[in-house]
Amino acid sequence: MMGAMPLLGVTLTPAGAQHLATRPTQLPLADLESARDLEPGRPLRLVDGRGRTLAVGVADPENELVRVWSHGEDARAPDAPFVRAQLSAALDLRRTLGVADGESAYRLVNGEGDGLSGLTADVYGPFAVVTALSRGLLGFARLVAEAALALLPAAGLPLKGAVLKTRLKGTGASPEKAKDDVVGETPPDKLVVRESGVPYELHLRGGINVGLFTDMREHRAGLARFVRGKRVLNTFAYTGALSVAAARAGSSTITSVDLAAGPLAWARANFALSGLDPTPHRWEVSDVFRFLEAERARGTTHDVVILDPPTVSGARASLWAQKRDYPELIAAACAVLPPAGGHLWISSNTHRGPSVLKHVEAGLALADRPAQILELGGLPPDYPTPLGWPAARYLEVCQLRVGAARD
Repeated sequence: MMGAMPLLGVTLTPAGAQHLATRPTQLPLADLESARDLEPGRPLRLVDGRGRTLAVGVADPENELVRVWSHGEDARAPDAPFVRAQLSAALDLRRTLGVADGESAYRLVNGEGDGLSGLTADVYGPFAVVTALSRGLLGFARLVAEAALALLPAAGLPLKGAVLKTRLKGTGASPEKAKDDVVGETPPDKLVVRESGVPYELHLRGGINVGLFTDMREHRAGLARFVRGKRVLNTFAYTGALSVAAARAGSSTITSVDLAAGPLAWARANFALSGLDPTPHRWEVSDVFRFLEAERARGTTHDVVILDPPTVSGARASLWAQKRDYPELIAAACAVLPPAGGHLWISSNTHRGPSVLKHVEAGLALADRPAQILELGGLPPDYPTPLGWPAARYLEVCQLRVGAARD
């Protein structure tokens, strides 16, 4: 078992020891005196030039990092008891938050925020998905799954099995890929879970994205304040979770746009799960930029436009990158709002680009439209992050009231 491997002592550079004094959750390999031939997933004792133990971590050369899991001279080895203790504390938080109820979807382990850098665990009713951010961390993902299968049932939560995924970085325009294995019972091909009582169909095996992003839970719940009785356009609709939220809130019409037909069929299934008739609404398989241009040319307007794009995509003829193209997208969305004004719902992943407000400012300048911020939001509380690492709070969502078009 990988968690039982002996600790390998590695010496930090003077700069690395200084860096570690700030108690980071990650160290670059450059902070080690020597990182050559470092075995992926190897538990490490990080020592200074005098041989004193400063921390314990796990080697992740695939990401050019050491994952720091425990600090101080008494730092614990990253073995099964350590993982179980971290998971127990993580579960206590989720039970306090009220999200761990045996049928809902929530994040149980959020990497660095729960002391397990490089690992995440999401619970979907009676099953979990544990994701390692490199092949070398897969053994520790298994330890998390095994601990969850012991701790959750003991707490009255009916966890039956866990899917293990290794997140493999894509190259160029290619998307990230995932490989998976199962610990315990294998989940069904299609699993229905609930979020605040709303059912969604999920597919837990075969890819990184399972059909529902739990980090958007509170933004789905809050959508009703802005869409009741409105004509809503949901771009990059994927499996339609935001479209479902809009329909349940009483939107008059909803147009869902995605480049692929498969996710839109999945979205219609999600409508049916909520007892909603999908037929009065529009379902458009299209590149979003082309669709917005066609709507503008037709003179069709929408009271609310939802922009929830991926960070990068190789699907367009001219490749989409949020960092580069978001202002143009916001301007195109403004062009299909009514001339008197409307509402934009805008999300941004700040891992690979500026804050959402930078995108908004640039996009509104292109559109030449005034606007007021109604709300700014981010990650829900089951996604804790370290205080000294603001970059970990990657999600930003802005609610924007856009004013009348200028003559």
